[in-house]
Amino acid sequence: MSRFFRIYLIVLLLGPLCARAEISLAPIFNDGAVLQCDMPVNVWGTADPGTEVTVSFAGQTKTAVADSSNHWEIVLDSMPASSEPRKLSVFSSNNPSIQCSNLLVGEVWLAAGQSNMQMSLKTVVGGPERLARTFPQIHFSLVPRKTGLPVQSPLTAEDLKWRVFRPGQNRDVSAVAFFFAEKIHNETGRPVGVIESAVGGTPCQAWMPLAAIESLPDVRYMADGVRSEQDKPFTIKTPSILFENMIRPLIPYTARGVIWYQGETGSSKPDEYRQLFPALIKNWREEWARPDWPFLFVQLAAYDSKNGDFAGQRAVQTRVRDTVPHTGMALAIDCGLKNDIHPKEKQPVGERLARLALDQVYGRDVVSRGPVFHSIEVREAGASRRQRPEGERQTLEKTESKLCVIFQCSEKKGGGGSASFQTLEKSDGKLRVIFQCLESELRSADGESEISGFEVAGVDGEFHAAAAEIVSADTVELACGAVSEPVSVRYAWRNWIEPPVTLENRARL
Repeated sequence: MSRFFRIYLIVLLLGPLCARAEISLAPIFNDGAVLQCDMPVNVWGTADPGTEVTVSFAGQTKTAVADSSNHWEIVLDSMPASSEPRKLSVFSSNNPSIQCSNLLVGEVWLAAGQSNMQMSLKTVVGGPERLARTFPQIHFSLVPRKTGLPVQSPLTAEDLKWRVFRPGQNRDVSAVAFFFAEKIHNETGRPVGVIESAVGGTPCQAWMPLAAIESLPDVRYMADGVRSEQDKPFTIKTPSILFENMIRPLIPYTARGVIWYQGETGSSKPDEYRQLFPALIKNWREEWARPDWPFLFVQLAAYDSKNGDFAGQRAVQTRVRDTVPHTGMALAIDCGLKNDIHPKEKQPVGERLARLALDQVYGRDVVSRGPVFHSIEVREAGASRRQRPEGERQTLEKTESKLCVIFQCSEKKGGGGSASFQTLEKSDGKLRVIFQCLESELRSADGESEISGFEVAGVDGEFHAAAAEIVSADTVELACGAVSEPVSVRYAWRNWIEPPVTLENRARL
């Protein structure tokens, strides 16, 4: 056989293989996926460098060329919501097309956090009833628990399989995420897709990349331990491990926003969480290139923790809500259990997150917050001074024997912010706390006028229980004989509140 003929034969045999450039979709795109409505939608995957890839969906055709790292990406134009099942096709020359079937266009949310987000419907109040039903326009993709640094086994389309909510395949769906999705669907009439990525017992830093942790001087040591390989074998608590395994593969899937329930792990160090949590929000927004990405989260429920500072952690979460734009906080303090960190009442939590979304994200006329604290003023002997908050700062001022404590806090009603006041008055040996109240008026969950959980302190900073009573639509009157000159009031500042908190508005918030 001549040398020329041998070369010709090799080219003939290998030619088809060389011409066929392998293409693939990111694994989150598979049958039953929900694409985000009313926004440009990112679609991406891999192919040999230089390969021209074409994507077709809902009458749109977009083309991209794979770069030197085998990555390609296109952006579909904004589409209205649609419950019509449609196909998404991806193809290149000399390759069979890849197709995803039964795709809907609707509202997509990422649900993340630790065990109270992961807690499944089968274990909660109202869960078994929902599991017996079919919700054809609510779809879930559950990210499986993955660990390992560097990432050992990338997620597959089977791992991220989208499921229609129906009996037999949704027992492990997050209860909080389902109740959130159910209300969003019922209120908007749109399909809802939830990507659930949650693992019990995990700290905030496990959900952040190392670079984001290293940017925080007081917690940089967490990243240093991973860099130096001092905490092997790696666990679910290892900094960055869940971000790399369970979040990075989802970037930049287009989603309306994030719902988050985490904070129990790490509650013994609220000062660290005060740095970590806003840094996580900032990082995820950067990774998704969404600086205003809605990030709605749950404040810790009441629980008789022996080691954690749940009250301090709730204060940190409140501060994040009030200082980080485009965030919202759903309260769960009234849904807790004294001896169980996993309360079974998850429907109120999911629905409160949905209220926040409907108000802040969808612009609906929905009450999403309870009575709002804004400022405190001590009035003495017929004289008073009232001051408005200055920007984001918190101040403590004493002038002419009067003490004013001022906190910044916006109502976030209908996407806006309006000023409100809480006033502390001294009259006839009693204190009056006046609230800016949403949804008509103050009330108690049990129908009683007496409200437990209020405490008063003097200049010594020692708090004492105060008798409290609702005396008008926006006023709670306090009496505390142990404090002759009160300067501070607090409410429900305990890990576990006994008896439970009852102060709310008519929207039961």
